[in-house]
Amino acid sequence: MKFKQFQHVKQTAYDAFMADAPLASPTMKAALSDSLNLALVGDAYYALMMRRHLLKLGIPHVRVLHALAAEFVSARAQAFVYEEIKKCLTEEEETLCRRARNTDSSVPKSASVAEYRASTALEALVGYLVLSGRRERLRELMTAVCEATRQYCALHHRE
Repeated sequence: MKFKQFQHVKQTAYDAFMADAPLASPTMKAALSDSLNLALVGDAYYALMMRRHLLKLGIPHVRVLHALAAEFVSARAQAFVYEEIKKCLTEEEETLCRRARNTDSSVPKSASVAEYRASTALEALVGYLVLSGRRERLRELMTAVCEATRQYCALHHRE
């Protein structure tokens, strides 16, 4: 997208937000939504869930909370989690993850291409479950995510 087009779309989005009116685009089912949009929502939900879980542990220092949360929501940790939980995904969820993994996007220097794509798949899956209102399945998945994150932590932080 060229800068001028980006600015126009951004202004249109501001106008829609201020008017509390949807953009003039067709409404789509969550499963058909753009993978990166699903990942954006999934990333936010995932980070909030991880932070809430860490707060429940009673960790008193915000720097420690932030450091753990940042690590657990990193592409490297999420890629590990994705590999651990993908065996329990439904066929529909696997298809969605495959589509998200194959989405073309720029990869940050902090992660390998494989890690970034796997983390995008996981975030898109979480975003899909959030947007489609599948609360019970989301709860199941996030329980599996926490368990896999514990495994990641044990693997990387045992003394």
